[in-house]
Amino acid sequence: MTWSRVRPPAVDSAIALGFAVVACIAGAYYHPPGWRPFDTTGYVLACLTALPLAARRRQPFLTVPASAALYAGYLCCGYQPSVNVWVPVLALLSLAGCRPLTVAWAGAVPVAAVTALSGVTGRLHLALVAAQAVLVPVAAIAFGHTRYLLVRANAQLREVTAELVAEQEARARNAVTLERMAIARELHDVVAHHMSVITVQAGLAETVLTSDVPAARGALRVVAETGRGALDELRRLLTVLRVRSDDDGQEETPYEAAPRVDRLPELVEGAVAAGLDIRFATAGEPVPLSPMAEVCVYRVAQEALTNVIKHAPGARVALTLDHTPDEVVLVVRNDASPDARVRRDRRPEPVTGSGLGLIGMRERVRICGGRLSAAPHDGGGFAVEMILPIPARHRAGPEEPGGGEHDARARGG
Repeated sequence: MTWSRVRPPAVDSAIALGFAVVACIAGAYYHPPGWRPFDTTGYVLACLTALPLAARRRQPFLTVPASAALYAGYLCCGYQPSVNVWVPVLALLSLAGCRPLTVAWAGAVPVAAVTALSGVTGRLHLALVAAQAVLVPVAAIAFGHTRYLLVRANAQLREVTAELVAEQEARARNAVTLERMAIARELHDVVAHHMSVITVQAGLAETVLTSDVPAARGALRVVAETGRGALDELRRLLTVLRVRSDDDGQEETPYEAAPRVDRLPELVEGAVAAGLDIRFATAGEPVPLSPMAEVCVYRVAQEALTNVIKHAPGARVALTLDHTPDEVVLVVRNDASPDARVRRDRRPEPVTGSGLGLIGMRERVRICGGRLSAAPHDGGGFAVEMILPIPARHRAGPEEPGGGEHDARARGG
């Protein structure tokens, strides 16, 4: 059993019992001349003097005068001063540790009085009696008040920590909501395109249903394929819209065309211009992806490179895009070697981030049915890996191995 699991009343009772036992042992084996022999009354008074310590946490203010009065009665009965002289001092220390300073000074009066009485009874010099009557209570209050301030500071720190945790959770929820709203706007364009195609092809099929049967069948085939794609996008759109947001009535800004995977070289060129040394490689035969998956791949790569620019300016980066028959794998790994960041006169200093970019990336990948990992790697840098599955209707059978590789390097001026 550890001390943290022991109940405070048990600890206080053990302290009181310890003082009582030590006082009784001292009275039984220490018999200075000129003092009353330590008899049964002495044992009882010694135990009663230590008894109030058992309630030093529950009744700290009453413990001080009670212990001081009992010890004064012990001395007035003619018994030699004992270790019980420290009982009122410990009670005062406990009082100063849990009550304001004004209350502690009030409790110092009986302690100073009984300390002076112990010195006079012990036939000490008056100067020494006065010194210990002043210094002992002052020292007890000083130590106890220090603990009082520390306890209050810890309580305030816990409150501030709880507020910061609540604020961080709220910011994370807001980040997820904002990211879902942005994805919903992008999906709106995709779904609107699918519905337009379906409407046009259905009208065409209706027009040529009797006059041109092959054309009608072709139009219906396009309607079926487009409808399946629209259902996939709508399913993910409903997932996004689980979080509701009120329309603030502000006019929406126009949106650019959704970014695609074939624009990754442009993204790499922009990151190179920002000071990164990037090696960009692709592998496998590209497979047509849904518009939302295209946006997801681009945005994850963009956010990963942005994080490298923020937190490791000038680092070497390896960006790979691997196309397989079943999935698309994007890996962005930056090197944290010291020589990648020593030229600070030509590269910006790292800046602190809020951590919300990773939340947005995970949300995008989750809605697309993939998975994302982002963590430091053994080399000392950071790695982001995203895996998106390819729907069966997009697979075109066995693919020929192949790929391309593009190198983009910047040497910092």
